[in-house]
Amino acid sequence: MIKKKTKEAVAPPARKGADIRRPVAELREVGPEPFLGDELVEEARAVGLDLSERELPGLSVKMSVLEGVSFAGTAISAPFLQDVRLVRCDLSNATWRSFQATRVEFVECRLIGMKALECNWQDVLLQDCDGRYLQLTDGRLRSCEFRESTFVEADLRAVDLGSTVLGQMDLSRADLRNARLRNVDLRDSEIEGMLVAPEDVKGAIVSPSQAMELARLLGLVIR
Repeated sequence: MIKKKTKEAVAPPARKGADIRRPVAELREVGPEPFLGDELVEEARAVGLDLSERELPGLSVKMSVLEGVSFAGTAISAPFLQDVRLVRCDLSNATWRSFQATRVEFVECRLIGMKALECNWQDVLLQDCDGRYLQLTDGRLRSCEFRESTFVEADLRAVDLGSTVLGQMDLSRADLRNARLRNVDLRDSEIEGMLVAPEDVKGAIVSPSQAMELARLLGLVIR
């Protein structure tokens, strides 16, 4: 009898970090004006700006660092970020549709209730972020990395997570129906109450205890 070879999990490609070519201290500091006028913000540093609750005409940022900037409640169509680091920024309840992000790093940011619908993210890092109720519905993620962040009750329906690294994430009660989870390692993440269908978790990597949790969620009876 010929044994079939077991298909091994394919490791996702390594994420590329933000390419900010100058030391932070050498970046020119900018105020709110270029953000309000939809100007390209490039090789710049913005600190402590309050842009909250505005409908901005656009947002284009490259090779820059944003620290403590509040975009809470903003509405932006097709924002574009490339080689940008956001540190302790607030994007709570922001609506950024068709959000294009390449080599972007969110560090200790508030993303509570943010709507990044139909986003297109390449090499994006979320580290120590609060993403409760975050909506990434129909998003396309490639070579992204989400670590030590809270995605409780997040809406990740129809998101392709196949090349995303998840590390110590809280996905409790998150909605991942129709998401792609093949080769996604969930073993050190919290998945209690996660919403999935049987076909959604095919090929995902889970621990024995998580397998029991998923069996319960899927209505299986284990005897």
